[in-house]
Amino acid sequence: MFRLGLDFGSTLTKMALIKPGVKDKPFPQAVFKYKTNDHIGDFYNALEDFLVRSNIPLSSIEHISATGTHANLVKDNILGIPASKVSEVESIGRGGMALSGLDEALVVNMGTGTTYIDATPDGIRHLGGTGMGGGTLTGLAQCILGTSSVREIVRLARRGKLENVDLLIGDVTDQELQDLPPFLTAANFGKLAHQLYTKQTSHAGKEDLARALINLVLQVIGSMAVMVCKSCHKTNVVFVGTLTRLPQIEETYSIFSKVYGLQFIVPPFAVYGTALGSTLVSEQEV
Repeated sequence: MFRLGLDFGSTLTKMALIKPGVKDKPFPQAVFKYKTNDHIGDFYNALEDFLVRSNIPLSSIEHISATGTHANLVKDNILGIPASKVSEVESIGRGGMALSGLDEALVVNMGTGTTYIDATPDGIRHLGGTGMGGGTLTGLAQCILGTSSVREIVRLARRGKLENVDLLIGDVTDQELQDLPPFLTAANFGKLAHQLYTKQTSHAGKEDLARALINLVLQVIGSMAVMVCKSCHKTNVVFVGTLTRLPQIEETYSIFSKVYGLQFIVPPFAVYGTALGSTLVSEQEV
């Protein structure tokens, strides 16, 4: 038998199927995502498609748990399967800890916006959040690049150069600053309106702007994580949520790990961390 977790985000709905009772890292048996809307019929169609493609009969699912901003779509049962709504904060925290194998961490949910969760064996609590996230990336990209497609933004960014857009530490000083390498960003998009760099930025194309956009979003989320870690005395940062699929995340946060002495971790199945966590929360509540 299986348990199905649903994370109804404001942009995407993620589904994660697990076998209950797995004590080590309970990686999902199958995962799926689709664009969220308020039409329950579309959700049922997406769910049935997910199960068919995963070769999972409906009768093998014993419970469905749901969380997220659109979890109100879920009633007492879905397609005849018992269903319940669970805390999103608990789901984020438990999902992040389960996927990383850590007993405690700052779990950062990178979705349309970003949420910071203090997860420990003694409890899980919401520390705060920011409007910086996937919604920022796609919104600014629409204004600057003429597209809101994450796939297109990533495609362009692969050929982009930050030094054509961002003001780097090496641009503003030739001094060796402790723990701050010259290639770090001093000001996101800082060269574009700076008279000293008019010639250089005249060559900045869509590729450079796309790379700088991704850098802006990841750096702000990461910088806030560093400050939150200082306040809650954490050394491990675990990322879950849709933005973890950005290929630039590993490069950006490996630098953060070295500079700030923290462990920035993007575990397997990070996109589905909250959906997975909802199954763990509901299992605990039985």
